[in-house]
Amino acid sequence: MRACKTLALTLVLSPLLQGDPLTQADREALIERLTKIQEGADKRKEERFSAAIAAFRAAAASDDAALELYLKCVEKEQFEDKNKKGQDFRDWKRKQEGELKNPGFKRALNHQLRWLILTLQVASSKEPVTKFAPEAMKAVGDVFAEIGMLGNQRDLLQQPVLSSIFAKVYEVNAVKVDEWPQSPVELEPIYGTVIFPILRKLDKIEDLRAAWARRIQQETLVVEHWVPGGDEKPSRDGTRSVQQEKFATVTYPEFLWREEEDVFKAGDQRGAALKMFQHIEKYPTHPKFVEWTKKFMEFLGPVTTPAPVTPAP
Repeated sequence: MRACKTLALTLVLSPLLQGDPLTQADREALIERLTKIQEGADKRKEERFSAAIAAFRAAAASDDAALELYLKCVEKEQFEDKNKKGQDFRDWKRKQEGELKNPGFKRALNHQLRWLILTLQVASSKEPVTKFAPEAMKAVGDVFAEIGMLGNQRDLLQQPVLSSIFAKVYEVNAVKVDEWPQSPVELEPIYGTVIFPILRKLDKIEDLRAAWARRIQQETLVVEHWVPGGDEKPSRDGTRSVQQEKFATVTYPEFLWREEEDVFKAGDQRGAALKMFQHIEKYPTHPKFVEWTKKFMEFLGPVTTPAPVTPAP
């Protein structure tokens, strides 16, 4: 029977019989061969995936190991694959010596690897991305706890991990991960898509507020350390830099308002409404003052007046 199927497949592919219709034997043979091809491709993909994760985990064990893997990946992608000489790579290393010895650079590579590992775990899971909220929260917290030493590594940390040299060399850059942020410093999608959704319940209001507090603190650190001019010291008269002033007077109050909106919708209407009212009182000159007031009235809804009681005759 197998020989017949192979023969049928050969006949189907023969250019001399292109006008002939597919027979049942042809169909069965094609399906059998296609299934084998798919199984082989899936197996190779799984093996490549497993090898990549194992290599990334080993490299994430220390900053020096992360740098070592980075150098191997650079050598392969930028030199060996382009048929360049070993001397070219050594020359490149000498030119990059200052950056390669920078503790902040090595640490940023480590954070990138950790987020890449987590991204691959999410990609291989059938669970929603919110299932990985604890791991995401820890990874992000670790980055911002060390933001002082990371210095000018924002560009590296913002790079989508599936576009990193690690992902390219280990051929996992084509992985698709819906609704999952591609870097550990994408605060808006990390909190909005991964962390906040599982906390928007009445019995988790305090956790939701705590998560908002971390988000706002991390946004503040971004301004202080990564926004041009954000780390400027206030002038002698006590005024802030331009970036600090904008964050303090516009962005920061907006985050506080969004927190109360979130808490209100999550179920703590009385507590959030009181804070929203106090917020409107505190920031009457904010660019979104009118929008906040309108939104607040929508939250309150129409006030119903009790029907008058008609005295009994």
